[in-house]
Amino acid sequence: MNKSIIEWAVRKRLFRNVNHALWFLMSFWILVLIVMYYFYPALQIVILLPIFIHLISLIQAIITVYISKTNSELLSKDCIWFNAFMLLIYITLLIIIIYFK
Repeated sequence: MNKSIIEWAVRKRLFRNVNHALWFLMSFWILVLIVMYYFYPALQIVILLPIFIHLISLIQAIITVYISKTNSELLSKDCIWFNAFMLLIYITLLIIIIYFK
């Protein structure tokens, strides 16, 4: 009966599947890392890493869902809006960092 938090979240329908839960957790920790690096101005370039990660995932999801029209459990319309939302957060954070430098 030793279930992980991720499996619990999937059973409670907070996430569609384990892959979405893992992607969410990874994205969350990248966000925490970037916010922490914000306090060290010499390391501002680090924010580009999650921007590239989410941009690539967004493009891949768009190609899978709308161009090739392939059914995928991992790449879905949920993946598109989530990665677009995360891109918005990171780009906004990058603009704030550059603007208030």
